[in-house]
Amino acid sequence: MKRVIIIPTIALLMVCFGCETKQKGPSNLSVGKSKLVDSGLALEAVKHLEKAEQEEVNKVEPRALLLLAYSHGLADKSARSHGVEAEYKNQRAQRIAELTDAEMKSILQILSQPSRIRIAGLQVLVDKGTPAAAVMLESLVKGRYPSLHENFTEMLVQIGSEGLDMILATLTAETTPAPVKTKLVRVIADIGDEQAVDALKSLQQTTMEAGLKMEINTTLYQLGEVAYQDAILAGLDDSDVAVRRAAAKAMVNLSDVPTKNLITGLKDSDEEVVTDLVKALAKHRDAAAVDALIDILTGELGKEPKQAAIETLEIYAENRLAKTLAYRVTTLLTSGKVDDANNRLHLVLLLKREPLRKQIHATASVYQLESKLYEYYQKTEQSEQVKTTLSQLLELLSP
Repeated sequence: MKRVIIIPTIALLMVCFGCETKQKGPSNLSVGKSKLVDSGLALEAVKHLEKAEQEEVNKVEPRALLLLAYSHGLADKSARSHGVEAEYKNQRAQRIAELTDAEMKSILQILSQPSRIRIAGLQVLVDKGTPAAAVMLESLVKGRYPSLHENFTEMLVQIGSEGLDMILATLTAETTPAPVKTKLVRVIADIGDEQAVDALKSLQQTTMEAGLKMEINTTLYQLGEVAYQDAILAGLDDSDVAVRRAAAKAMVNLSDVPTKNLITGLKDSDEEVVTDLVKALAKHRDAAAVDALIDILTGELGKEPKQAAIETLEIYAENRLAKTLAYRVTTLLTSGKVDDANNRLHLVLLLKREPLRKQIHATASVYQLESKLYEYYQKTEQSEQVKTTLSQLLELLSP
């Protein structure tokens, strides 16, 4: 008899427990997080996350998510349209003031995955200031959240001089990896605070990294130490590619650069060096660079230097430094001498730029470039991608 009573009782308890579990459903934390991170629905997320903040034993994640939700609701204007903008602003300001290191790390963990809340979320850390700078610097040194490292450098620049002491301390620490030191030297250059000069000079005397030394040279120049210009120019001929990269990147910021040095440097085998020199030639202009820039479009380098060459050649055409550029590029394209379809594509992309189209129209009675391009499109070009882009060009050229 006892056995008959016990078994149904246990079964009943199990059924009831199952019913209770099923009724409970997803937590407010998981629902709120999904609505915010996956869907960008700040207002809906806030309702769940406010409850989660009360329910959860560990408050770190719900508080981090709530701050992100308030920030995103302000950024996408949904808070304003629903009449809660003032409340969201107050909540955001209060929570930023109370933000802990653990909550900042939780925010970074959330934002390390691409989402529509990332921009507003990262701004939270910028607004937090130096405490956030400390977390970002530690993360850079330890290699945490690698997908955000480029964002970190931009954010440190936005925090500015307020975080300079922390940046210098990290920069001069022996445990900081050389690539991170390079990034921080560039951050200091962008902040532009001359208070960093002495620390940079001291680091320059002790570091053994040639590339880092050149980065320091370029930053010191940007901070007003113009005596470093000759050393930077000499860096374009260095055998160390890290030195050449740092020097090439600095060229756009130098004054009175001998353009001959830049044009010669376009023969460098390193794409990053070439790209930065091409960008520098957009500022330090010289018609003698046109041939070398066209060669980049038809050479073996990759997308970045070719795109930079298009941008610079457009500027040259616009400023009458390459008056026959459209004729030269069209002749090259239709000659049949450019075997690589990708290179032909870049030639057509250059011709699509407005200054080149103006040249085609202006010289129509002399060169008849539009008809030559149309004939080439109809009879010669075999690449579908090039033909599609060429068709777009011809459409732009038609009255």
